[in-house]
Amino acid sequence: MRKKFTLFILSLLCTISVSMAQELNVKGEVKDEQGLPLPGVSVKIKGSTKGAMTAGDGKYTLSAPGNATLVFSFIGYKTIEQAINNNTTINVKLSEDNNELNEVVVIGYGTTTKKDLTTAVTTISSKDLKNQPISNPLQAVQGRAAGVQVTSQSGKPGADIAVSIRGNTSITASNSPLYVIDGITSRTAAFLNPNDIESLTILKDAAAAAIYGSSGANGVVLITTKKGVAGKVKVEFNAFTGISNFWRKQDVLSADQYTDLMKEMGYTTFGDGKNTDWQKETFGTGTQNQYQVSIAGGGKGGSYYLSSGYQQDKGIVAPAKMDKYTVNFNGSQAATSWLKFIGTAAVTAKNSIDVSDNAGVARGGTILSALTTPGTIGIYNPNGSYTTIPNSGGWDNPIAQAFGAKNKSRDFRFVGSFGAELKFLKDFTLKSTISTNIRKNYYDYTLDAFKTTYGRQEGGIYRNNDTDDKVWLNENILTYNKTVGKNVFSATAGYTIQASDYYYIDYEENRFYNPQTGVQNDRPTLVPKRPVAAQWAKQSYLSRLTYAFDNKYLFSANFRADGSSRFSEDKRFGYFPSASAGWRISGENFLKDSKTINDLKIRGSWGKVGNDEGIGDYEWRKRYAENAQGDYNLVNLENTGLSWETTTQSNIGLDLTLFNNRLTFTADAYLKKTDDLLIKVQLPPTAGFAEQAYNVGSMENKGLELALSTKNIEKDKFSWSTDMNISFNKNKVTSLGASTPSLDFGGIYTRTSAVRVVEGRPLGSFYGFVYTGVDQKTGLATYEDLNGDHKIDDSDRTFIGSAQPDFTYGMTNNFRYGNFGLNIFFQGVQGNQMFNASRIDLEGLYDSKNQSASVLDRWTTENTNGSIPRAVRGNTDNSRTSSRFVENASYLRLKSATLSYNFSDTFLTRMNMSRLTLFVTGYNLLTFTKYKGLDPEVSQYGANGPSMGVDYGTYPQSRSFLLGVNVGF
Repeated sequence: MRKKFTLFILSLLCTISVSMAQELNVKGEVKDEQGLPLPGVSVKIKGSTKGAMTAGDGKYTLSAPGNATLVFSFIGYKTIEQAINNNTTINVKLSEDNNELNEVVVIGYGTTTKKDLTTAVTTISSKDLKNQPISNPLQAVQGRAAGVQVTSQSGKPGADIAVSIRGNTSITASNSPLYVIDGITSRTAAFLNPNDIESLTILKDAAAAAIYGSSGANGVVLITTKKGVAGKVKVEFNAFTGISNFWRKQDVLSADQYTDLMKEMGYTTFGDGKNTDWQKETFGTGTQNQYQVSIAGGGKGGSYYLSSGYQQDKGIVAPAKMDKYTVNFNGSQAATSWLKFIGTAAVTAKNSIDVSDNAGVARGGTILSALTTPGTIGIYNPNGSYTTIPNSGGWDNPIAQAFGAKNKSRDFRFVGSFGAELKFLKDFTLKSTISTNIRKNYYDYTLDAFKTTYGRQEGGIYRNNDTDDKVWLNENILTYNKTVGKNVFSATAGYTIQASDYYYIDYEENRFYNPQTGVQNDRPTLVPKRPVAAQWAKQSYLSRLTYAFDNKYLFSANFRADGSSRFSEDKRFGYFPSASAGWRISGENFLKDSKTINDLKIRGSWGKVGNDEGIGDYEWRKRYAENAQGDYNLVNLENTGLSWETTTQSNIGLDLTLFNNRLTFTADAYLKKTDDLLIKVQLPPTAGFAEQAYNVGSMENKGLELALSTKNIEKDKFSWSTDMNISFNKNKVTSLGASTPSLDFGGIYTRTSAVRVVEGRPLGSFYGFVYTGVDQKTGLATYEDLNGDHKIDDSDRTFIGSAQPDFTYGMTNNFRYGNFGLNIFFQGVQGNQMFNASRIDLEGLYDSKNQSASVLDRWTTENTNGSIPRAVRGNTDNSRTSSRFVENASYLRLKSATLSYNFSDTFLTRMNMSRLTLFVTGYNLLTFTKYKGLDPEVSQYGANGPSMGVDYGTYPQSRSFLLGVNVGF
């Protein structure tokens, strides 16, 4: 009887066990704390590799045992476990994980988790790129990444930006970082649609960037575009429209005040009696419109993402305009369990109309012309031609500068790749890709033969140029990953080859009409032009080894060898090693159970990277050029000793997370030294040509970076989080070699250059006379006699300021109340100066241009205490390149403020939507600065080169107001 009872109990237990283990069809939905669906969440059965991904509406289905546990994980959110308990519906809500230690971070030729990083890396997510009136995605990085200085050189539609990572490393070679877009290298990312980007990862120290060798000297920006996930098709639509204007104008003399000044200077003609407000006529209201639609999905081992976008930016100064069209594709498909194919393509077409700036009225600068054209004249003469400044000899008004020439360009960019990923021997993966980066640009310029002064002088002008630039790259990367107990190994080896083919042709013709008679010529005059062709190639070998023990002791080493055709055979290859290590102190027994410290890691790195950019493709060769007479002149001497510019960097860092992941702090200190600078040395006139490239001198950058993220309040209906960073960098030229005492940059029209590079001082050091005020007896400007010889000449010039900032910073506050969200972002630069060359035209008082209202306090016989030197016709000594025009250019800017409303889950379900957000954004809303110019964030020349910090009629930043919508289905 006892045996029968025992058998009955065992049978019952087996039946229950089988019932519990029975496979169930489980479904559910995953949402965030705001009730919005989360697509792409990993749903796995604990203890197995089986699982699923949530679709665009956050829903999932999978088959699982009734007694199993599901694990829900997603980047940036806390991982949770939920027992099935024979339920067929499991809905969960994920909360954000502030420390994001398990977030996957893209690094060179691979990925790692944030907690395992041993190098200085910063990641910017897609949420920081959305809903902003930017054409270049790197504009959104400004103020958000410690150690990364982003400067919008001009406010013109589609204008370029300058990016410096941990200061400038070169003088005349490139200071711009390398961009790697889904594995494809590029020297710009301006053509991408910001809405297509999933993340931007910035490799700041040499240990992180050394895997890119010769291309990583100025840091590396890894750009990952969006991808599809398996499940329901996801459709999104994003759009905004807005207006913009200049946040500041300048006070200039009225028509009557200008007339009085001209009489004082001895002029007898003052205009035609008009009273024109040229800033009102020139500076209008701009508009921005952006639309993007995307579709994403996947299934049966494949995924896809396809988007199309359009952006239009009509500038504040008409007719400046940009129309940008983008198409982006990212897809993958598994052929077998061990073979997968990958393809990407980004296509951009951009049409632009330009307005000339960065020049005075005499050189065709529209911005300064709007300030220096007197109000005493109108726009047109009776014969339909544009008016000119009285007594100037033909300087056109700003409307003529803007509309007298048709200044157009068309730019086409294609970046694409195709590759295969092969998994074999369990732990090995081989990935081979071939990619291409193609740019075609066509520029077209026509100057009216009658309406403009210069057009009449030349009898009309037509110019165009055509640029065709192709780069292709083949990469073959082998990776090995192995875990044995507490030991985690990873190894990477690769071989890459790259080549470029560049062709540029210029065309010009003029004299369509006879300048003296105005009669049309039989044929225009053709100006002889020579096409330019260039090629370069690189060959590289790379390797990386990483090791981690018990998640506490971390080590990584890289080595790359690069060969460049830009150097002779003996100097072709450069060798770039690096190493880094980290110690997770919080993993030790004495901190393991700490209730305050969640994670504490110290790390250190050292590495060497190279640079072969910015000097030309044939600088080591002896070269000749054909002149107009058909003769050949020597333009470059052979220099087989020309070699790599190398940058060596050491970094020590700290990562700390506290108070249940409510506070995250990162600190980095670095020392970066560049040797064998590639410099185009300025030669004496006896050399027969202007410059020659040499490896001359060295430079140093050292700095400190601090970043802090906090979750200040976390409630069901209200939350508040803050992200802030601050960066300090000191730049110094430590040598220019024995034969180069100095280099001059930052040329000012009809004045001496504003910038000088010498040993012991930073790039962007202003050089000129020391202005000491106004002589009360004569009214003339006075300058310090530095050498005591009782005269003022070039030997009295000295250093008078610096464009290098003491520090840069940014702070973001995110607020959420119910369905409302508010994002406020401040960005600032402190301690830098600007050479305001615009004031030379606006306060020079030497010719018939209109002047700033500040000259009302000029010296006169009735006002001998005037702060501005007297008006002296034809005398430029009062407005020399001097400290008078060096200004404090520090600023704090409310860069953006966005108020948004996310519609409720109930409403979305009823409308069959996954997301609906309305938002309003203000961009460049407020600027706090002592700078007297139109904008402190401009640069006539490259903002990350030796000529940084010069403002000469540069198109300023605008203030924008946007209204937009984000929709998901």
